[in-house]
Amino acid sequence: MKRPSIHQLEVFCKVVQLESMARAAEEFSVAPSSVSMQIQELERRFRTPLLVRGPRRTAPTAAGTVLYTQALALLEGLDAVERELSQLGALESGTLRFAASRTIGAGVVRPVLQSFERAHPNVDISYHVMASSQQAKTEVLDERAEFALVGRAAPDWPLAVTPLFEEPLVVAICPDHPLVHDDLPTIESLAPHVLLLREFPVLGHERIKRLLEQSGVRPTICEFGSTEAVKAAALAGRGVAVLPRTTVADELTSGALLCCSVEGFEPYRAVFLLSLPNTPFSPVAESFVCLMRERYGALGQPVSG
Repeated sequence: MKRPSIHQLEVFCKVVQLESMARAAEEFSVAPSSVSMQIQELERRFRTPLLVRGPRRTAPTAAGTVLYTQALALLEGLDAVERELSQLGALESGTLRFAASRTIGAGVVRPVLQSFERAHPNVDISYHVMASSQQAKTEVLDERAEFALVGRAAPDWPLAVTPLFEEPLVVAICPDHPLVHDDLPTIESLAPHVLLLREFPVLGHERIKRLLEQSGVRPTICEFGSTEAVKAAALAGRGVAVLPRTTVADELTSGALLCCSVEGFEPYRAVFLLSLPNTPFSPVAESFVCLMRERYGALGQPVSG
């Protein structure tokens, strides 16, 4: 004898839930006799009564309760399969819309975006690098971007703000800088040198100054309006740059700059994910954010919004 159909199981579960064949028939927009026929076929298939038909309500028998439990689990499983397949289809053909502040976009986004594009060649990419975190925030608020990656976030921003990961900052110096000859440089070793930083509040600026103050170290600080300007100053031997490794990777590889490990000085910058509150991500956005976490390490849960 053939197995019961999905439709028969759906009809049976609906009768049990509504305690009425007539109401179940209304749900499916069919005649009550059609529902009764489906139930009878199930009872013939399993060779046992499945429902007790009373004057006020219809209830499952012991066998009907077993069938209801198993059928409900089966139907829920099928729903889950449909959702996953639908998401998979969306992931293969959707649009990834996001923004990033310039300091984030210059380093951490590029390698992840390249990996994403290789894995999902049919997904359209709408990616905007903005001059500041404030401008990247506006992209999300105006719904031009589904999310934004930024280096800072204010508590009063009407967005969900999630710390995504922390990126270590490195001390980068030119090959003929005096620190090269210090075998075990400490944070105190920075005191006589010029520290090259991005201007406040970018690139962990506050954390860097806090580390220096806690150690009683007061080097001369020279601030720049762009990461490229900081890098150029370091290449010219003007001082000690503190930058994300991703922004000086090429220079470190070529030897144009050297990474100097300084004991007691381990600054970092936080990277935040901005999104509209209570708005689930699309499959493509979720996949990209997962790639970011996998590459750089998850940090935490939403802190506001």
